[in-house]
Order: sequence, then C-alpha cells, then structure tokens
Amino acid sequence: MKKIVAAVIAIIFLSSILGLGTGAGEKNTTSSLQENSSQKKLELPFFGQIETENTSIIALTALISFVDGFNPCSLWVLTFLLGLVIHSGSRKKTAAVGLTFLAVTSIGYGAFVYGLVNVFSYISHLTWIKVAVALVAFVFGAVNIKDFFYFGEGISFTIPDRFKPKIAEKLSDTVRKDSLIATLIGTAIIAAGIVLVELPCTAGFPLVYSNILASRGIGASFALALLGLYMLIYLLDELAVFLGITWTMEKTRFEEKHGRYLKLLGGTIMVALGAALLWKPELMESLRGTVYVFGSAIIVSGLIAYLYRKIEKRGGTE
Repeated sequence: MKKIVAAVIAIIFLSSILGLGTGAGEKNTTSSLQENSSQKKLELPFFGQIETENTSIIALTALISFVDGFNPCSLWVLTFLLGLVIHSGSRKKTAAVGLTFLAVTSIGYGAFVYGLVNVFSYISHLTWIKVAVALVAFVFGAVNIKDFFYFGEGISFTIPDRFKPKIAEKLSDTVRKDSLIATLIGTAIIAAGIVLVELPCTAGFPLVYSNILASRGIGASFALALLGLYMLIYLLDELAVFLGITWTMEKTRFEEKHGRYLKLLGGTIMVALGAALLWKPELMESLRGTVYVFGSAIIVSGLIAYLYRKIEKRGGTE
C-alpha cells in the first residue's frame, strides 16, 4: 500500500487545484472569458486572422498533441526499427526507412483522429456522450498512472508482450531485404499494422480532443488546419529521435523507465482533462483555463514522481 501513497496524495491535490465540485477557479475562468471577448482578432501563421476566443483551441491542440506524441508504443517500435537498420551502415537506407515509417503511421493516426472528429460532430451535443468520453479519459488516465507503479501488470494500454516478438521478427526480416524498394514497402505494411496495434496506447487523447473540437462547432477549414497542427506537433519527438539516430548512426533503446514516466505524465493530464470535461468544461474555453488544467496536471505528475522516489529511497516500496 505504501507504494501508492504518492498517487493518492497527488490525486487529492489535483482535485483541490481544479476545484472540482466547488466554485474554485470560476471567478478566474469568468474573468478570463470576459477578457478574451474584449480583445481583438489575432493574425497567426497558417491560420490567418482568427477570433481571440479560438486561441484556446489552438493552445489545447498544441498541448494535447505534444503530450500525445510521447507515445511509448510508437517510440519503442521506431527505436527498435532504426536500431536494426543502422547495422547496414547506410545513412540513406536508415533515413528512407525512418521517414517511411513516420509517414505511414502519421497518415494512419491522422485519419483516425479525423474520423473521430467527424463522428463526434454528429453526437457531441448529447450529454451522455460527454460523460462517456470523460469516463474513458478517467480509465485511460488511471491505467497509465497505474503503469508508473506496476508497469505492464494487469490491465495495461501497451503493445501486448505476445505481439512484440512477432513485430521484432517482421522488422528484422524487412530490413534484411537487399532491395531498398522492398524494404520500404515492407516497412510501410508493418507501419500500417502498428497503427492498429498501438491504438490502445494512445486512443485516450484523440478521443477527448476530438470531442472538444467537435463540440466547438468549428468550420471545416479551421478544423483541418488544427488537425495538421496536431499531427505536426505529434511527430516532433519522433522526428527528434529519427534525426538523432540518422545523424549519429548509433543505436538508441527506449527503456521501460522512460515509458513509466511518460505514462505518468500522460495519465495525469488525461485525468485532468476528463475532470475538466465533466465538471468544468468552461475551463477549456479560455487560454488561461487550458494552461491552468495542463499546468496543474504537470505539477501533480511531478509530485507523484517526487514522492515515489522518496518512498523508494527509504525502502518503503513493496
């Protein structure tokens, strides 16, 4: 039981910060909304002139996509794949394989998010849908936080261990092909399959984001621009890994300890988003409220990690 004391304290702290079930934060949110309504339009790159009230959805898009991009499942596959390719000694082949993998997975994932937005555009006005999405966010978040303490035990939204040997074998066979074209085709096919296998790892964020986006009644062109921004930021961390490996031609391994901390951060943010969506949706309608929710969750995840390390050092873990 001592092992989860940090999580209990932190979740209570998160609830108090968000002021769930109370009037806390309402004054700040109201003043923020009034402040936004009094401001003029903004000129932003790629988006053109937009109403100030839309800056909150842009910030929300940037923040969710950035956190969503730190996907342990996808990072494991990418680092494993590039680790195999660099043995060929060809930077060209490594770059081609990496770009093919990223292109196919991003297209598949983008299509998934776009499909969710279209579905929610018809049903997001239903109260039970909002409640259902919030509950899904709670479940995904709680399981991810659990994985920080008990990684892979019980219910876990990761690539199942039974699939990993098969994925590794397929990747190994693919990169050994003499023809670069054959290797790229094989990489594309595997990447398409990976999109389906890894959806449980990351479906929570797109689900919450798509519901919020659809509920705003945003026009098609602006929604597509937001989706493009989402995928661009989503790919940043994987692009950084790809460029680093391609440049140095040195193998990098994504380890369990990295995945645990990413799951803690993502899980805490997902719980915060679910709570805000269910009890205080107005928080997500202003830039200040959006930053408030994410900032609170980041502080709480840091608190969990800090308390957990303290307990570990004192030999309190079981």
